[in-house]
Amino acid sequence: MCGLCGYIDPWHKDSRDVLVRMADLLRHRGPDDAGVEQGEGWGLGFRRLAILDLSPNGHQPMSYGDGRFHLAFNGEIYNHVELRRDLEAEGERFRGGSDTEVLLRLLAQRGEAALPLLNGMFAFAFIDAERRTFLLARDRLGVKPLYYATGGGSLRFASEPKALLAWPGERREIDDEAVACYLALGYLPGETAIFRGHAKLPPAHFMVGSLEAPCAARTRPYWDLSLSDNPDRRSLILREAEELEHLLRDAVRIRLRSDVPVGVFLSGGVDSGLVAACAADAPGPRPLALTVGFAEGDTDETDLARATAGHVGLDHRVVTQPVEGLDRLDDLAWFFDEPFGDPSALPTFTLCEAAATVGRVFLSGDGGDEAFAGYRRYVEALRHRHLIGAARFVAPALRVAAGLAPALSPLQARLAKLGLPDRGCAAAFDELPADPALAAVVHPRLRPLLAEAGAPLWERWARSRGRSTTLRQQDLDYRLYLPDDVLVKVDRASMAHSVEVRSPLLDVRLVEWAARLPRAALLDAHEGKLPLRALGRRLLPEAVERGAKRGFGVPLDAWFREPRGRALVWERLLDGHGADLGHWDRRGVGRILDVHGSGTGRGFGVLLWRLLMLEAWTRQHTAPMRPVEPRPASAPANAA
Repeated sequence: MCGLCGYIDPWHKDSRDVLVRMADLLRHRGPDDAGVEQGEGWGLGFRRLAILDLSPNGHQPMSYGDGRFHLAFNGEIYNHVELRRDLEAEGERFRGGSDTEVLLRLLAQRGEAALPLLNGMFAFAFIDAERRTFLLARDRLGVKPLYYATGGGSLRFASEPKALLAWPGERREIDDEAVACYLALGYLPGETAIFRGHAKLPPAHFMVGSLEAPCAARTRPYWDLSLSDNPDRRSLILREAEELEHLLRDAVRIRLRSDVPVGVFLSGGVDSGLVAACAADAPGPRPLALTVGFAEGDTDETDLARATAGHVGLDHRVVTQPVEGLDRLDDLAWFFDEPFGDPSALPTFTLCEAAATVGRVFLSGDGGDEAFAGYRRYVEALRHRHLIGAARFVAPALRVAAGLAPALSPLQARLAKLGLPDRGCAAAFDELPADPALAAVVHPRLRPLLAEAGAPLWERWARSRGRSTTLRQQDLDYRLYLPDDVLVKVDRASMAHSVEVRSPLLDVRLVEWAARLPRAALLDAHEGKLPLRALGRRLLPEAVERGAKRGFGVPLDAWFREPRGRALVWERLLDGHGADLGHWDRRGVGRILDVHGSGTGRGFGVLLWRLLMLEAWTRQHTAPMRPVEPRPASAPANAA
C-alpha cells in the first residue's frame, strides 16, 4: 500500500526533481521508503508503506529483465502466493517475498492478459522500455485510485491529484460543472474531476499506449460485474450457505497475509462482525479490534461491537469521536484532494488515526451492503414497491405539488422525490440531486448547472431500465456509490495515516458469487443481507445478528444546532473569504441555517457539511501547493 506518480513524455529527458516533488506530496501514503526511476521519455516516482517483505527487496519502482521492465504498484495482490507458485513452476526465480515482484514478473510475461488473474486492490504503472510501451491499470471495484492529466503531448499520473499539481505549469482551473455535481451528490463521480484537464482511470480498466505518443493511449475494460435477475423466490440452500462461509473465510485468510500485525475495524454490524469472527478463527496471532464511538447514543455502536469482540475472543479498543471533530475539516479537505461531502469520512479518519498508533494493516466490513443488498434503501424500495410503481403514473402531478409545498419543508422533499420518473425515488432514496434546498443555497451562476448535476446518477440508472428495482439499485451502487464515495473515503482516510485497509467482502470471488444469486435470496421486505445474517446466527451474538443497520453515521443535525456548529457555519460560509468564493449564496445559506436551527422542519446538517468541505477544499487546493501535516496520531486520545 503506497503512493505512485509518473509521466510519459517523449520531450522530457530529465524530470527527476519534478518526480521527487510529486512523490513527496504522497509521503503520507508511504513513509518508509522513496524511489525514482527514469528512462527515455518516462519516469516513475514512489512512496512505500512496507507491509510485505520489509527488506530492500521490496523497494520501488522495481525493475526486471536487465532494465527492460519497470513497475510502480500501489495496493496488494492477495493471491500472490498462488501466482508465485505458478510462476516458479514455469521456471521463474524470485529475489524477495513481495507481491510487487510477483506482479512485475507476471506483467513481463503476459502484459494486460495478467489482469484477470489478480485478486486484489491495485493501481499500477508498468513500462516496457524495449517495446516502448506503457500500461496503467486499476483493480476491478476501484479500491485504489489512479488520476491522470494530459496536455502538451505528455501524460502524467498519480495516486492523488495533489501530486499532479506539482507538474510544471499544471493549471488549477475549477470545473463549475464538477462543483454542481459535488453539491448534488456529495462526491465526484468517476467521469468528473474538480480541475479541468484531470481525469480518473475507471475501475476494472487499463490504459495501454506508446511511450512515443502517450496522449493516443487507449482505455479499455477487462472485467464487468453481471448481476442475476433470476425471479426465483427462495433462501440459500445448504450447499450455497457452505460456499458462502468457505469463500468468506478464505477471503479473510488471504488478507491476513502480512509481515506486520493485522487488526480489524469493528462496528456493531454483521459485516465487520463476520470478518472479525473469521479472523479470530484463522491461524496465527489474534488481531486487535478497533471501534469508533459517539457520545450521542442513537449513533453509537460500541456496546454491540464490544459484544462481538468478546464473543469471538478479540482484544477490543474504542476511540471516541467528539463534537470537536468539526475541527478536522481542514485535515479532511487536504487529504481528500477533491471536495468530498460524505460525513462518515470524519469517523473513518478518526478511526484510522487511532489505528496508526497500534498497527498498519486492518480488515474492514466494506462491500457487504452492495453484494448482499444491505442498504436500508433496498429494503424500503422493496417494501413500498407498489407505491413506487404507482407514483410513476402521477409523477408530473407530484412535481407540481412539490412546487406548491412549503419551501424547504420535509413535504416538499418527499413529493419531489416521489415525482421522479422511472422509479427514480429508488435510485435517489437517501439523497435528491435536484433538491429544492440546493437551488436555494448555490450561487446564482451555478444554478443553471444544477439541471444536469445529477446526470451521472440518472445515466447509470437508465442503463438497467426494465430490470428489478433491487438489481438496479445494486448495479447503481457498484458503478457509482461504492467506487466514488465509499472506497474514496476509506482510501484517503487510511492513507492519511499510513494505514492499509483490506476488505474481504470485496473479494472478487465473493462479489461474483453473490451476483449469481436470485435477488430474493438476498433480502425481503423486512431486512437485507439474509445470507450474511444466516451465517451471523452461528458466529455472532444474537443482539448483533438481529440488530438494525445504523451505518457509520455522524450526528451532524445535532452538531449544527449547537452554538459551536452554528458559529463555524457563520465563520466559514457567511463571513470572510468563504462568502466571496462564488459557490453559494449567503442569504440562502443563512436561510437554511435558520430552518435547521429551529429543529421543527428539515434537518440540513449534510448540506451544511458539504458546503463547509467545499470551502475548506477551495482554500487549500486552489493556492500554490503546500503540505499540511496531519495531527499527531495520538491526538484522539479518548481511546479506552
